[in-house]
Amino acid sequence: MPKSNPRWIALQVLLQLLQRGRSLDDILGSDWYGALPAEKRDLALSRELVSGLCRWHSLLQPLLMQRMQKPPRSRDLDIEIILLLGLYQILIMKTDSHAAVNETVKLALIQKKGWAKGLINGLLRQLIRDGVALESPALSQAYPPWMLKSINKDWGDQAEAVLLAGNMRAPMSLRLDTRQLDRDACIASLAAVQIEAAAHPSVDTAILLQAPCDVLQLPGFDTGLLSVQDSSAQIAATLLRCEPGMRLLDACAAPGGKSAHLLQLTDDLDLDALDLSATRLQRVEQNLGRINKQARLLVGDVASPDDWFDGQAYDRILADLPCSATGVIRRNPDIKLLRRESDIIALVAQQRQMLHVLWRLLKPGGIMLYSTCSILKDENENQVADFLKSHDDASELTIDNVGWGEARPQGRQILTGLDNMDGFYYALLHKSAT
Repeated sequence: MPKSNPRWIALQVLLQLLQRGRSLDDILGSDWYGALPAEKRDLALSRELVSGLCRWHSLLQPLLMQRMQKPPRSRDLDIEIILLLGLYQILIMKTDSHAAVNETVKLALIQKKGWAKGLINGLLRQLIRDGVALESPALSQAYPPWMLKSINKDWGDQAEAVLLAGNMRAPMSLRLDTRQLDRDACIASLAAVQIEAAAHPSVDTAILLQAPCDVLQLPGFDTGLLSVQDSSAQIAATLLRCEPGMRLLDACAAPGGKSAHLLQLTDDLDLDALDLSATRLQRVEQNLGRINKQARLLVGDVASPDDWFDGQAYDRILADLPCSATGVIRRNPDIKLLRRESDIIALVAQQRQMLHVLWRLLKPGGIMLYSTCSILKDENENQVADFLKSHDDASELTIDNVGWGEARPQGRQILTGLDNMDGFYYALLHKSAT
């Protein structure tokens, strides 16, 4: 049955991604994917095939095109993807070559494109006979050319390590509610149920798992003791310096991890969680419900506050704004296929507009935390520098005496892979009291 075949599932996911521009999170969270009659292990294999092909597409596709007499027609995108899936299994997964070729040919037959059987069989077997392999130095180059250029320009001698880290598998990182339990005691409780974990070296609330596991296996997950969140994202709540009774806005709040952390850190916060998507706000509601915390959930566009703002200014604003997500590529490798160079110009403009709007909603004497999961300077330190130049009532609060990231002319940058963290940027902005 095709719908239970992990390779067929992977093919359909990749077709939706490449033809319709849908993200993997969107597709894998859809009703269609959830209703597939496949075993758990087959769904896991389908996700491995999809994420792996996204991660290494920039290396595998040129290799494929070099061996084809002419590129596939647009209507045969499925055959191109099938061939790439075959290459991925042989070169990266090291699947038994005979099995990989047979399963790849079978996929073309399921697609009712028997004419491609000879092409697939011949190309893959020739590749095996030639002993083609991907060399280690090339692995850091598995990015779109524009992205390689941008990261190399921004980070120079550090770029190679950043690029390699972006191609590694990200760890499963947990956030501990340290008001409920000491971290060492939590690690011991995990060990008691055979979950090996270690304290993160520079983020006090973070615990790294040796291997991923089902969240339902985590002791205390259902009561909010533990939440899944990368170590770098856990920093935001501590930087905002909230106090009981403060009015706080979490702009672009979904899926709600930072809102939840803020509410767990400080009692009696008056928190508004804003997001453009009502569907995504449902995830915020679920996350807050799990930890037994509440916030006002507002559907709206940051750039159009007249539609959602009640006129009461905020003491603190978390401006975790839309970005290129180049810092989280190891978790979201589809970014390599979906993001375009022209997107960066549009994103920088969008961020600039949102910052200007949010600043008007901040009380005099208040603090706004600007953050992105990007490693591109135009979205981060350059964006903040421009903001400070255009706002006489804004000044930067230095983030120092911390063990993470590196100080930049404005803000602080975590580069992908540092202490096994996602790439993230933070800048604290203070609004003068007069």
